[in-house]
Amino acid sequence: MSKNKIKLNICGVSCALVSEDSEEYMLSVGREVEDAIEAVTRQNERASLTLAAMIAALNFCDSSHKALASADNLRSQIKDYLEDSSRARLEADEARREIEKMKKEIQTLRVRLAEKEKAGKTESSDESLPSAPVQRPAPQTVQKGSFSNPLKPTVTPEQEGFMSFFEKTGQED
Repeated sequence: MSKNKIKLNICGVSCALVSEDSEEYMLSVGREVEDAIEAVTRQNERASLTLAAMIAALNFCDSSHKALASADNLRSQIKDYLEDSSRARLEADEARREIEKMKKEIQTLRVRLAEKEKAGKTESSDESLPSAPVQRPAPQTVQKGSFSNPLKPTVTPEQEGFMSFFEKTGQED
């Protein structure tokens, strides 16, 4: 790039600058510095031009540091987002591969099922084989009659000899 020589007048002080930036940009920066110095002198009329310039420079430096910290924070967030995006892209690719594998497996199983159904139809249409009736298990019958009391156990004659006197008296109640 070519170097531009710019003459600025800030708060009555002239200076010549050489910059690679355009003249319009440098003039706008000069106006911004002059506005900052004049704002300090309006707030404190006893402040000298040098003190006002120092305060304006401190304000610009503070803003610059905060902007750099913010930019670093944004870079860090973008880096994290890119890592998350990359991880998600890998997971999505893996899921796509798994889906394709499952589709192929489903297709294979459908072909096998169709072959079995076709083979089953040819066997059932074969008249030389008698078809046996389907036997289903008989439903279980419900026993009718007296029901025993689960709280009062029944005692068989074999068990009676082993019971003590106290157990027998407790059952007779």
